[in-house]
Amino acid sequence: MALLPFTIASLIGRGARFFLVVALMAWGGAHMAAVLHRYMDRLGWATIALLALSFLVYR
Repeated sequence: MALLPFTIASLIGRGARFFLVVALMAWGGAHMAAVLHRYMDRLGWATIALLALSFLVYR
């Protein structure tokens, strides 16, 4: 695996996740923050599963 594309994709992915969480917290306030903290692990695994499934479908 090439290091430069991996690094760029990692930075984009982590940045997008950070801004998504911040946007949801700004939109939903303290209640949304509590929900995100409670379900963060499940949301992360669900996102990975959806990405893997979409990769297999479109491959």
